Amino acid sequence: YESLYHELYRPNKQIFLDGVMQSTLYGDAGYHESLVHPGMFAHSDPRRVAIIGGGEGATLREVLKHSTVEKCTMIEIDEMMVKVSHEYLKEWSDCSDIIGSAEWCVEDPRADVRYEDAVAWFTDRFSKDEDGDDGKEDVEYDEDEYKPFDVIIMDALDPQMKIPFAEVLYQDPTFLTSIYNALSDEGIIVMQLGDAPTINDPSDEIGRNTNRAKITELLGKVGFESMHVYEEFHSGFSLPWSYLVAMKDYSSRTNWYQNAAEVEAAIHYRIKRTYSGESALRFFDGATMMSFQVPNKGFETVYCRSHPTPEGCKNEGVFYTASYTNTKISSFEVKTSEIGEHAGRGVFAKVDIPKGSRIALDESVKSIYAAPSTVDLAFTFLKEFDEAQDLNAATAYLYGYGFVSLTYGMPSISVDSSIMTFVNHGCNGTHNMGPLNGGTKLTELSASLDSMPGDLRDEEYILHDIVSARHLPHLLGGGDFALCDIKAGEEILNNYLDFTANPDNWSKDLADLRDQCANKGTGIVKDYEDAK
Repeated sequence: YESLYHELYRPNKQIFLDGVMQSTLYGDAGYHESLVHPGMFAHSDPRRVAIIGGGEGATLREVLKHSTVEKCTMIEIDEMMVKVSHEYLKEWSDCSDIIGSAEWCVEDPRADVRYEDAVAWFTDRFSKDEDGDDGKEDVEYDEDEYKPFDVIIMDALDPQMKIPFAEVLYQDPTFLTSIYNALSDEGIIVMQLGDAPTINDPSDEIGRNTNRAKITELLGKVGFESMHVYEEFHSGFSLPWSYLVAMKDYSSRTNWYQNAAEVEAAIHYRIKRTYSGESALRFFDGATMMSFQVPNKGFETVYCRSHPTPEGCKNEGVFYTASYTNTKISSFEVKTSEIGEHAGRGVFAKVDIPKGSRIALDESVKSIYAAPSTVDLAFTFLKEFDEAQDLNAATAYLYGYGFVSLTYGMPSISVDSSIMTFVNHGCNGTHNMGPLNGGTKLTELSASLDSMPGDLRDEEYILHDIVSARHLPHLLGGGDFALCDIKAGEEILNNYLDFTANPDNWSKDLADLRDQCANKGTGIVKDYEDAK
């Protein structure tokens, strides 16, 4: 057995810096692959990458496995750490099995290792004064050093360390603004956040994780549009380890939420081959990535202990508690709608429903979901292939009965799989069903055609809402309540403005609703059925 699996019988190695464990041989793959690859695959085409820290060389090793990478700049202040690691911890920086690389990752032609202070390096090159001047005209400079990076990976001190340099890394607005400026338009920053929170921890603001609380706040302030936290427990540390990914472009969420098969395909096409024929990745794969997409309960619990309480934690509609009665699907029926001659079918209550009751929770959680890649593929086929015109029925169904969301970055569509899919729009604020908080107060008449209101944009509330991140499927289905007492025989109506999440389609969708409410137009499904 030992001859077959000799790697199981190697002595473990551990490296400490100032008395703090940095890495272990047995935990090397778990830690470094979890640090690097989620953020790298969240970017569609990472060519220029920067590493802050990473003295052991393992973070560099993982970056160089991506065939898209043309240059990786590693800024490490401790040259001795790099040299000692190369001499005694060769496994961490061994690129000899990666086709086209070098025996020592530092000597890979794509690697550019700088023994400098990373804070000063980024601040000198990418900070701007109040007038937007970066000072490049005042000194001679290497133009290549000012090119933006697609991904920046911060593999430096743990945020729990109470030393001045750690506070600069995690709390200095000037440094974090420089990081933001150093990224391309679709740029991504990844960092480790130390040991993961548990349900027994206090809020980060008052515990030993003040740096973690501060950096999530600052990343939002400097302009990042989406943040994600995740953890894994195979790094060789005493506790699960946590990480954070922040994205400049909200649409990068689509890559973050790819399914396991999509991630596996991306790994196949992007990760470089090895001389041994073995996979270059020992820990990370599609299923692992999917486990990173949902923060653990500890993150949510600690987040909701913040003061003041985050809005997401107040959204009782997300949590399926027994405090709200549920009116089952059997209490509803489909009949011809009474709101207009072009409305078609409608849903009616068969029993009295008190205000605050959940509406058909038993069925609404079974929504049909079309991911962004599915939506994009369907419309690509329709556009490019005449043989695919039968897909018109599917797209009419999705758009006619479903609602578009940007929750996963690019447009996705969810359709209620029960008879509740026939619920119509309540014109001019006459809806009696919706989110627990009532949803938007706007109607198709009061809303402006010119621009979509901020409270209807998915990205407005999902920047760093850990509750939302843990309950995304619940946000897309199962969140409807009776907004008033509904009598038996009354038609159930919703406010379709709450389902219009895509700013690109706002004006058209709103105009269509106005026409339908004025009996001047019909919906997508009615148009399709009439055409058939």
